[in-house]
Order: sequence, then C-alpha cells, then structure tokens
Amino acid sequence: MAPVVELKGIDKSFFGVKVLHAVDFQINNGEIRALCGENGAGKSTLMKILAAVYTHDSGEVKVEGQLIPKNATPKTMHHIGVSYIHQELNLVENMTVAQNIFLSREPKNKFGYIDYSVMNSKSRALLEELGESISPTTKVSSLKTAQKQMVEIAKAISLELKVLIMDEPTAMLSLKETEILFNLMKTLKKRNIGIVYISHRLKEIKQIADTVTVLRDGKLITTKQVDEVSEKDIASLMVGREVSESVADDFTGNSDDVVLEVQNISAGILQDVSFKIAKGEILGFSGLVGAGRSELMELIFGLYKPKSGNILLKGKPITPKSAKDAIFLGMAFATEDRKATGLVPDRNILENGDYAYKVKNRKMLSYPKQMLNRTESMIKRLDIRCRGPEQLVKNLSGGNQQKVVLSKWLSTDPEIFIVDEPTRGIDVGARQEIYSVLQELANEGRAIIVVSSDITEVLSVCHRVLVMHEGIIRGELSGKSRTEQNIMNYAANVAV
Repeated sequence: MAPVVELKGIDKSFFGVKVLHAVDFQINNGEIRALCGENGAGKSTLMKILAAVYTHDSGEVKVEGQLIPKNATPKTMHHIGVSYIHQELNLVENMTVAQNIFLSREPKNKFGYIDYSVMNSKSRALLEELGESISPTTKVSSLKTAQKQMVEIAKAISLELKVLIMDEPTAMLSLKETEILFNLMKTLKKRNIGIVYISHRLKEIKQIADTVTVLRDGKLITTKQVDEVSEKDIASLMVGREVSESVADDFTGNSDDVVLEVQNISAGILQDVSFKIAKGEILGFSGLVGAGRSELMELIFGLYKPKSGNILLKGKPITPKSAKDAIFLGMAFATEDRKATGLVPDRNILENGDYAYKVKNRKMLSYPKQMLNRTESMIKRLDIRCRGPEQLVKNLSGGNQQKVVLSKWLSTDPEIFIVDEPTRGIDVGARQEIYSVLQELANEGRAIIVVSSDITEVLSVCHRVLVMHEGIIRGELSGKSRTEQNIMNYAANVAV
C-alpha cells in the first residue's frame, strides 16, 4: 500500500545554517506516527514543510502520489487534506467557534451574505462527531485549552482530512483531557486518517503511537514500530547516547536554615496554605491542572495580595506588592508560559537576558560591553545553542528559549528561584541539562521551588514534594514516600 504522504530528500537551511539534511519521511492511512527528537532536531521544520508553512530547498513532497509544487500554500495543503495543529493554537480568540471552523470559507446564502444558521449547524455536527458539546456560538476566548484543540480538529475535519499533524498537543492538558484527546485520535485512526504526533513525552508515545521516527541534528536516524523500542531506547536515539532516569537524593542540608516560609495563606482558590523551604533545598509542587500551584507562586512573587496569612523571608515578614518588590527581595520567577510571560520573542538573547538585571540593579541602561560579557557568560554556563548573543529568541528551539529565561533570572543572583513547568515542550536532552542547572543552583545554597505537572520530573529533581488539590496542600512526600502512586492519590484527593 502506497503511503498517503511521502517526503523524499528534504533539505532546508535558515540564514546559511542547514537544519534538515536529505530527510525521508512517510505516513500511511490510519497510522499514528510519533515524530521525536531533541529541540532543534528539525521535527517542526519538517512538518511545516509538509504543511507548506515553509518551502523546502530541495526534495519532494507527495500526497497520495501527487507531487506538491513548491509554491503551495497552507491553504492549498488544507484543501488537499493536510492540516497542522501548532503547539500555539491558531484560533481567533474574539470570534465564535463556528466562525473559526469556517474562517475564510463561510457558507453563503442566495444574497451572498454569510449564512450563520448553516455555519452553526455544520459546526455543531462536526463537534458532535468528535464527541464535543461545545456551542458553536461560544467565543473561543472562553474555552479551555482542550476545547480549543477540539475546535482546531473540527476545523481540520471540516474538509476531507487525510493527514493531521499535532505538535505537542498534550503540553497544556490535564490527564483527563489527554485521555479524551487520545480517544479522539483512535477514532480518527479508524476513519483511515494518518496522524503525525510530535511529542517529547515518551510514555505517551508508547501509549498512543504505532510507529516512531527519530530525527537528530536535522538527520533521519531511524523509524521503528513502537512495540520494538522502550522509552529508554527512544531517548537514547534522540540524544545519541544512553539516557538514564535520574532520581533525586534526599535533602542533606540544614532543614532549620529556612529561607522562605508561607503561613496560612488564603486567596482565591488557595486555602490556608503553609510550607517552608530551606537553603539549598529543591521543593516540588505537584497536582492536577487547577490545583492552585501557579496561583500560589504568583502570590509569593507579589503579583496579587493574600486575603489572609503571612510570608516570611529568613524569619522576617515581607509583603511584596509587585514583581519588582519580589526581585529586590532576592526572588526570581520563571513562569510557565515562556513565550507569553517569560520572553520577548522578537528581541535578541542579549536584550532578553538583561531585563531582570536592570530591574534588580535599578538601571535604565546597561553598558554594552558589560551586557555582552554577562550574556556570553550565561550562554556558556547554560550551553545555549545559538549563533550568538544577537540571535532573535523566536528563532531558538524551545529548550534554548527556556535556557534564556533561566539566564535572565540568574543575572539577578536570586536567593529563591521559582520555576513553573521548567521543561514543558522540551526534549529529554535539554531536560537533563536544566535539571543539572537547578541542582547546581541548589548546591550554591539557593532555595529552588519547582512547579510541574510532570510527575517523573518532580520525582527526578525534587528533594521533597508537596501535592496540591483544589487550593489545599494535601500531602508532603520525602524519602521513600516519593512515589508516583502517592502523588496521584494526593492530587486526586484519594486517601493514601
């Protein structure tokens, strides 16, 4: 049986740097093909070439045996039956669900006007086909992330869909939402639709994919049946070396040397939250989406006020009224959405790395030479893979963007470093590098708070784990009690 999509000898360069080297890729009808590789390996670039977002330098793209011309557009590919759901969902927030599904191809009545009744009716039928009960007249801005993905999928199947490309689709989904998405993927598979599943979550790949293709440094490494390889095998193929799961040691510092203490904090979803963290300790916060972890960190960092309770820094009460106050007090906060709140993507590494430094040191301007020296030092320390300090952040891979976020905060020399979802959408190799940085910072005596939805990550890097559920700390785990089962029980508020 001929593949529904076939890419042969695909080459691509950006600014003289070759990012794809004669890559071959194919997918069959009704196949779920995982596409893996470290950040910067070329996964998204290859799929953007398939979706005609990028033009390839050489090679061929075929759909059902038909050669696709180089001047094809994303709209052309969408009509041919190839749809790409990007990691950053591509919806118009202030428009309705139906308007998004039929954007630029709205049904018209006999007078040439948009027939909203027909458009809403067709949208409702598409969503019901996907098992969704979202109203087609709902504004997209009011939907949850998982529902927005369903709208993207409804938009894709509103035409004769042959191949669906999904880029890190579970990065911002809860476990329940991920289960719903996987059931939908299985339904699409039964309809003979090929699915390309780009993900760094190896456990999910083993769970949902039929085959896995691995890219490394822009080159095709291998394609395997998923049941032929373990998670460890895939990780090793991605980075070109054996990758082992790290397990956090117990905290060996002085637990009485408390840097930060939160006492009976309540605000919004948060209810009577208390905890301590010592100098040199890595403290993890786990829980399901909506548990209140990010809200707690934002409160500590001065982004909003508590209704009641106290925050103590080295035993002294503090009341940060803004992020600037928190920075002056020696705190740093790498937020969960690096593109929205962590970086200015259209600025270069040099500028991004200097923003927090200017705040901490009350400087409107920085001396260019000192600024360059600081940036080059951080590039070296964090192994940021780039063409140089002047490279725009938006042109870096996800893992290197996250390192720029860390460099920005490290320039303030913080005593307390909060990192929220530090490795979301980042490959296994870059993850280990970031874990090493966090451990190094703890060894220097800094207090590190790690908020993560990835249980494996929490267990791998944190000395102690606090588990939240609906704004309450339900459990504290250390030593041998740090297990995936215990974390899940507390996260779901099930008795341990």
